[in-house]
Amino acid sequence: MALVSNSIPNLLNGVSQQPAPLRQMTQGETQTNALSSVIDGLIKRPPTEHIKEILNASTSNAAVHVVRINDNESHIFIVRKEPTSTNPNKVALYVVKDDGTSITHTYAGGTNSTYAAALRSYLECANPAEDLKFLTMQSDLGNFNSSEQVAQYFGTKTLILNTTKTVAMDAASTHAPDSLSNTVYNDFSDLPDGYATTSVGGTGITTVGQNFEIAGSQSNSFDNYYVVCTGIGEGTTTYKETKRPNSLSDSSVQMQNRINRYTMPIELKINLAVVSSSSNNVNQLNYVLGHADIGERTVGDELSAPEPSFINRSITNMFFYKNRLGFLSGENIIMSAAGDYFRFFPKTVTTVLDDGPIDITVSAAKSSKLKQAVAFNNSLTIFSSNTQFKIENIGNLTPKTISIVPSTDFENDGSTTPVGAGNFLYFVSKKGNFSSVNEYYIEEDSILTDALDVTAHVPKYLPKNIFKLATSSNENILIALSTETPNKLYVYKWFSDESQKLQSSWSTWELTSGATILDISIVESEVYLVVSYADGTVLEKIDLQYIDDSELNYCVRLDRKVEVTGTYVPATDTTIWTLPYAYSGAMKAVRSSEWAAYRGADITVTRPTATAVAASGDYSGSSFIMGIPYTMTYGFSPQYVKENNDTQSIQSGRLQMRTMQVSFEDTGFFKIEVTPDHRQTYTYEYTGVTLNQAGSVIGEVVLNDGTFRFPLQSKNDRVKIEIKSDSFLPCAFQSAEWEGFYNIRSKRI
Repeated sequence: MALVSNSIPNLLNGVSQQPAPLRQMTQGETQTNALSSVIDGLIKRPPTEHIKEILNASTSNAAVHVVRINDNESHIFIVRKEPTSTNPNKVALYVVKDDGTSITHTYAGGTNSTYAAALRSYLECANPAEDLKFLTMQSDLGNFNSSEQVAQYFGTKTLILNTTKTVAMDAASTHAPDSLSNTVYNDFSDLPDGYATTSVGGTGITTVGQNFEIAGSQSNSFDNYYVVCTGIGEGTTTYKETKRPNSLSDSSVQMQNRINRYTMPIELKINLAVVSSSSNNVNQLNYVLGHADIGERTVGDELSAPEPSFINRSITNMFFYKNRLGFLSGENIIMSAAGDYFRFFPKTVTTVLDDGPIDITVSAAKSSKLKQAVAFNNSLTIFSSNTQFKIENIGNLTPKTISIVPSTDFENDGSTTPVGAGNFLYFVSKKGNFSSVNEYYIEEDSILTDALDVTAHVPKYLPKNIFKLATSSNENILIALSTETPNKLYVYKWFSDESQKLQSSWSTWELTSGATILDISIVESEVYLVVSYADGTVLEKIDLQYIDDSELNYCVRLDRKVEVTGTYVPATDTTIWTLPYAYSGAMKAVRSSEWAAYRGADITVTRPTATAVAASGDYSGSSFIMGIPYTMTYGFSPQYVKENNDTQSIQSGRLQMRTMQVSFEDTGFFKIEVTPDHRQTYTYEYTGVTLNQAGSVIGEVVLNDGTFRFPLQSKNDRVKIEIKSDSFLPCAFQSAEWEGFYNIRSKRI
């Protein structure tokens, strides 16, 4: 029997659901509320910070959209159901800043107008979270109180699409004179020139406003077009291209020339209202909700200038690409004219202009109902449920050069919008009761696209019904939300060195029970969460940089973290702190940096009410950091003797685990739980205080570096080893080592 040992170089590759002998040494059994950082190691995840309650009631089935307005501010749109007995699909719109401050919105035309009623009606749907889509076209707004920035405000608008609405045309309208000359001219030069018919070379006299039809070169009427006389003079008669006049005597040929604006996406525009105060006038930011000004058909007829293909159908999604607003409808991609985002009819039918609208149908062997479109790698990638397409065009995107071809055939969950991060695009696929995430990329030195399943080693980790993905290329992180587990975030962390992926880590972050995460958005290194609790809907954030709390040397690990100052009640010798939210569970109170002594240390508190925290004694002199404790858990995989550069597990023989040790840094508390099969759990705590060590003072917060050794005394595959921390103090682990007795009957060759 030989005494052997081995090391686990790091704990950075998260969870693996492969059989234990096949796992990498750096993969674990479980990982909850921990972040895998290539800089700091495996750490207790950053806490959520309470920003503000934005609605005083719980929210479910809400559509949420976050817009980054400038470097310092974001705006959040929330559309939630507020049904009544007469209107089960009634919804309400709320707009807030990222500090929780409400922003008012008004209706174009007045709150009580028919126009406003149409706007409210457009938003009504059975399931806002699924039925409503958002698209923001914006410019940097700069300083809200700067008059120089006013022009930029109106360049920012957010479109809201209701995918359950059918787009329609307005009823036919007439234009005077609503008649057409009986003569069809062969060419533009044959039109009346203003001379009398008896004049030499004269072609007749017309009247201003008279409409004429000019035959095209083809035998059918496809390239016929129409002109109207705009001015008369001998030899200088002028004409302008126009649409075919309606026939008052035959209603069957009347044209519908305008898209019904009440069936198209509505827009939220930033507005500045000048509010007078006692000292000066202040620019106050608000939003105006209105219908877009949709361009109508001004030339041609139903053949030469047909209606967009989304007419009499619903629009499934929106996108913005190369200065064009785009819609997906069925198997069609419809793009506006370049720079004219709501014009879907051409300016002329005599030629195809480069800036004209685009309406094209995709072609594939499988059903191709288009779901999403994402700008990626200098192209537009379009997703159906089974196929990915990409736009191929040389130079500018024009109706003449556009080409859409199938690129790959991967299953795609059409209810989850793909997101990009750096050179990768991530999308979700359904797998029965579970989901997978694919990393879509273009191979170097080629035009080939491919996708890698980054959940291949955790096939049953992500539940079904993933409804939101959010990424940050700054932090190399992806977060997924599922309606199946409303209080959990599924976190993917990666790190690549050129073409080699050195880290591919999945873990779970779990908020307190009763929380329902409605939406997340990552702005730079901050994750904004819109969370519904029983008492209200709040805005929270997680700083992925886990910045130290003000003048403390660590980040306090407490969820829904706030800093509050208490009030002393002499009659009961009690200090009471009032929370900005209601929560009846356990809370921690930690001295802030304002305290001269014991800063960063906690005190014992009680919970007299859901919004109050109490402690015996007078603690009203300085503020406390308060929040909800949460538990970090990391479960080690069963350990094996390995060969071939630690890539192959040896399963013959017996490995009797003796001891294990973990290496840590800047750590205040953790505990190790060792549970042999069919035996009790043994717990070994590290408290940060070490006897005879400088700086180790009872009552003071001490963050140490070092190693922690603990016994195992179990067979390698019959023991569960977990690191846990339910403390408000940080912990960070770099590596681990183990030793044990190994006995094998034969000699390895």
